[in-house]
Amino acid sequence: MNTPLRILIVDDEPNVRLMFRTSLEQAGYALEEAIDGEDALERHREAPADLILLDLQMPRLDGMATLRRLRDEGQNVPVVIVTAHGSIPDAVAAMRLGAIDFLSKPLTPETLRKVVSEVVRRHTPPVPRLAPIASPAEVITPAVQFAENMIKAKRSLNLRAFDEAEVYLKQAIGLDPRSAEAHNLKGVLHELRNEHDASYREYKAALKADRHYEPAKHNMTRYYERFTFGRSEIPVDIGEE
Repeated sequence: MNTPLRILIVDDEPNVRLMFRTSLEQAGYALEEAIDGEDALERHREAPADLILLDLQMPRLDGMATLRRLRDEGQNVPVVIVTAHGSIPDAVAAMRLGAIDFLSKPLTPETLRKVVSEVVRRHTPPVPRLAPIASPAEVITPAVQFAENMIKAKRSLNLRAFDEAEVYLKQAIGLDPRSAEAHNLKGVLHELRNEHDASYREYKAALKADRHYEPAKHNMTRYYERFTFGRSEIPVDIGEE
């Protein structure tokens, strides 16, 4: 019997914790709750979580400080940042600490389950399969290879392995040069490295591939706001698989 994945819900609002719990219980996760950052760090040390849902605005120790403490302690657990709509002080700083997924409150149970499922799948190692003797080789298509490279690139960003993420993104773009998603994610990578001209070129390439691709539009808007006004409330958008 497989051990259920442990998710630590960190939020000072009881109603938010209750909504998260009721939304995720039916998916079979083992859920733990913490009321603030200090409580979360203590609980994670006692029983490490597989994923942390971390609110930004909390008393005692806020979300960003908690995330920094986790990384300073060598904890690379995946973290999803949860925040009120339009109140992300520095999304780039959070992403440099490996938090590349954001949820804005209020959110629906469906959105919560979708994001959690995607992050869990990204960080769950594949189960090795024993192939029967003389079985035909599986056909690995470019589309399958592309999808695997994108998953690996996002996992590498979570782990702050930026050079590794770049390798996977180059491979993905080589398989599909017209992918708006791949160019957009490579733009995010450049932005995390403070390579702003390169990030602009990749966001532009994403919009050239698909002018309606919303994540690239969000990132391009944030790019202009940051350099025009010095800040932006628009979070970094990595797109969805």
